[in-house]
Amino acid sequence: MNLSAEAHQACSQAMVHHLMQLPELLQAQTVMLYWPLLERREIDLRPLAFWLWERGVQVALPVVVSTATGTPMLEARRFQTIAQLATGPWGLQEPYNTPRVPPETLDVVLVPALGAGRNGYRLGYGKGYYDAFLRGLAACTICPVYAACLVDFVPPEAHDVPIRILVTEHEILRLP
Repeated sequence: MNLSAEAHQACSQAMVHHLMQLPELLQAQTVMLYWPLLERREIDLRPLAFWLWERGVQVALPVVVSTATGTPMLEARRFQTIAQLATGPWGLQEPYNTPRVPPETLDVVLVPALGAGRNGYRLGYGKGYYDAFLRGLAACTICPVYAACLVDFVPPEAHDVPIRILVTEHEILRLP
């Protein structure tokens, strides 16, 4: 996405504002989100992490535990302070040496996307990490995505897991 720093910040702030209004996040006890790659203009969820901490919510970040072809694997790790972050195998900021958060305890998982369809499917970076992690998970899945990157339909592949809520800077879409 070719956005200026100012436009990226404005869109991110609007999406975080929408996220803070969602009952699913207001009632959550454990939330997994992602630490943004700002150089890629990923949605800046850092203010959401701070807001969740202030509310006493346990926050987790994804950690890549397997990069083997055909077996992508993430796990949720507890995230309590920025000092815990270290650069992981894909250049992502991941909590280092923190306790694993069992997936069944997650109430909400925020999922990154390059784009998404109104049918609930998203375009990621093509490695399948999130789809593998989300398969069978009971948590509410929420995908913040730029309105300009939202299309009517993303053709799902066999391994794709749909998202329950899409949030843009302009709207919140609840999917069946």
